[in-house]
Parts: sequence; C-alpha cells; structure tokens
Amino acid sequence: MITITVASGKGGAGKTSVSSALAAGLGHRGILADCDVDAANAAIAMNATLTSSTDYYSGDGYQVDAKRCTGCGLCQRVCRFDAFRPTNGIFTIDEALCERCGACVDACPSGAIITENKLGGKLMVSRSFLDSAVVHAELVPGEDTSGKLAASVRRRAEDEAERSAAEGKPIDAIVVDAPPGIGCPVIASLTRADMVVVVIEAGSSGVRDAERLFELCASMNRKTGAVINKAGMDPEWDRKARELAGRFASPVLADLPWDRRFRQSTERAEAWVLSQDRFVAESASRLCSAVYQLAGLPSVTILGS
Repeated sequence: MITITVASGKGGAGKTSVSSALAAGLGHRGILADCDVDAANAAIAMNATLTSSTDYYSGDGYQVDAKRCTGCGLCQRVCRFDAFRPTNGIFTIDEALCERCGACVDACPSGAIITENKLGGKLMVSRSFLDSAVVHAELVPGEDTSGKLAASVRRRAEDEAERSAAEGKPIDAIVVDAPPGIGCPVIASLTRADMVVVVIEAGSSGVRDAERLFELCASMNRKTGAVINKAGMDPEWDRKARELAGRFASPVLADLPWDRRFRQSTERAEAWVLSQDRFVAESASRLCSAVYQLAGLPSVTILGS
C-alpha cells in the first residue's frame, strides 16, 4: 500500500477535485483522507455517508472556577493576549483569545484557574458511494491545532487500511487531500507520503505559491508530480507552470483545461473520473493513470475507464 498526497500552494487550485478523482479511480481499493480540517469537503465530492464520529481533544485548556475566584485581577494582568474579562466581580476566559500558555495558572493566588482537556473538533469516517472509506475532520473554529488534527486524520486512514486488509479487502493506496499552503497541517499531510501531486493553478498566485510548496517537498525529500489545472487561459502562465515543474524535476502528469465542463461536473457532485461528461471522465482517467504509474501502481484498473 502506498500514500499519495495531493497538495497545492493556494486554495481553489483544484486539489480536492483531483484527489477525489484519484480515490474514485481506485474504487473500494482506495481510501480518501481529507486533511483540510478547516474546510473539509472531500466527503461531499465522494457522496459519502457518515458512519462514525469521535471527539478530538486538542490538549490543555483553562476555565475559571467562579467559587474560587476572588476578582483580584492578577490573571488579567499577566495575560498577554487579553483573554480575561471581569463579570460581576469574577473573571472569565474568552476562549477565542486564549493561547493556553498557562501564565494565568501560575499567577492565580487562589487556584481558580482549572486545567481541562479541551474539545478541539470531530474526527469522522464516512462511506462513499463506491463503498470506500473517507476519513475527514472538523476543527472547532478558532482552534490552533490543525496540524495535530490533520495528523490524526492521516493515522485514522492508515488504521482503516489495516482493518480492511485484515478483512481480506486489501487497499492499494491512501489518497490524502492536503490543506492549501505550506503550514503545519500541510507538513502533517506530507508525512509518510510516497508521492506528492502538486496541483498548479495556471496563474500568477498559483505558480508562485506552488513554488513554495515544491521547496517544502524538496526539503522533506518527497517525490513529486505536477498537474497543471485551469490551463489555457494565458499561454505565458502555462509556460511558467511547466518551467516551475521542470526546475524541481517534477513530471507534468496532466494539463486540465479551463473548461466549464469540469466545473459543471463538480457542481453535480461527481468525482471527475466517473463524470457523465465523457470529456471530463476521459481527461480524469488519463490523469489517474499517469499518477498511479508514477506512484508505482501501474496495474490498477481505473474505475469508470
């Protein structure tokens, strides 16, 4: 079993559409892990139904015990993030501002600051219309542990693959849909990846942001292949996208044109490889074939082709 991570330097480049096509092409022999925990939508693309949901705890959080609080205000004075608010003579914590540094715990003379395990989101598993697993998550707005939750999604996908193999249903690949950018959750998504598909949006910001992603992949010694999406709008940016991939020795696996048929297929909640539009389905099948071959899965029969 291998892991293929699909990433892009910016949001809206088309990585979820590409990752969903790759997962759908594998059918029940693939697992899709949506590590974009701030805005997970791969389950929608795979028409998946929720089967399980567990709480995700992000670590220590703090509350004020109203019975112990004397209203002295020391907590407010030591807090660099202005997270404490006086209410009727006692203090409360604005969780959106609290950075959980713990300075207030040390400063409180009455021991009124209580440590608690803070709920940070939900970790979920769904079943797609292909009877394949889709692992995804939802981070509580304002939480700053997206990297930790993204790593939890990836590990849960690995657990699902092991369970499936134990039941006599081996998995060929886990497809990871990474968040946009190059931050902590992206690094968590690239961890243990055998190959990274870099989706380059053929435009100014798309090419520049993809360059930073290529640099990150190079620093992590990750094998890459490139997909140029929304090609054809500007030949100059198409050329720059190809030059960028070449500079990092990343083969261009597909050029997906700026064509309303792809958008219409997405709006119908279709995985591109299974689109009712033949042009979209054939384009996606060629993409999947190129990715699988580079990743070391040349014998995979692409579902829908």
